[in-house]
Amino acid sequence: MDAGRLTPYLRRRVLRLPAADRAVLQRELAASLAPRQDPRIRLGHLAHVMQEVAGVNVFERNRTAPVVLARQVFVYVCRAEGYSQNAVGEYLDLDHSTICYLEKKMRDAFNLPAAYADAITLYNRFTSEIL
Repeated sequence: MDAGRLTPYLRRRVLRLPAADRAVLQRELAASLAPRQDPRIRLGHLAHVMQEVAGVNVFERNRTAPVVLARQVFVYVCRAEGYSQNAVGEYLDLDHSTICYLEKKMRDAFNLPAAYADAITLYNRFTSEIL
């Protein structure tokens, strides 16, 4: 464990722990201090998979049904992955309120599956590809 990164108070507390607990704490600290992957890489991967599954590009600037549907599913999955509305909006070059609306439409699709069968189908195909 890199005790130099801990405050003196925490250093004393850690040294009082049993050896097994210190090992667990060491792994957790190492994971939290490790350099993180750029989140845009994961978003790029998701966009690429969506393009393969839906056959359209989520970056297209039109409102045709296939593009809107793909964008809606893409936004919902990105939000489920833990990305903020602002992060997804910046990636797609859309306002965060648009992201909020697309996410809401996907939640509506899950509440009314008969009316939004195409959205549910695309969501299932997309999630099966990324898992």
